[in-house]
Amino acid sequence: MQQKRYSSDLTERQWRKLAPLFVVQRTSKWPLRAVVNGIFYVLKNGCVWRDVPADFPPWPTVYYYFGKWTADGTWQRVSGCLTLEARERVKKTPSP
Repeated sequence: MQQKRYSSDLTERQWRKLAPLFVVQRTSKWPLRAVVNGIFYVLKNGCVWRDVPADFPPWPTVYYYFGKWTADGTWQRVSGCLTLEARERVKKTPSP
């Protein structure tokens, strides 16, 4: 589906690290990685949801998952995971 690469897209390594944090109850028509990349595109570029390029899932799908993951704390878990990894990389204690 997604052909073009954007600077906001997750690399394979980044996706492997974060994928377990994105929990869905039902099978989605769209790959979760494409949905997450669509969310990151909007957040990085500061555009409105309706301007998500056609390379990503439809904007209502991307927006739905953003809202769902905001409400259930997924983004807080992602932030915690990335903070922990960044601190370990510079040899600091895991928790600030």
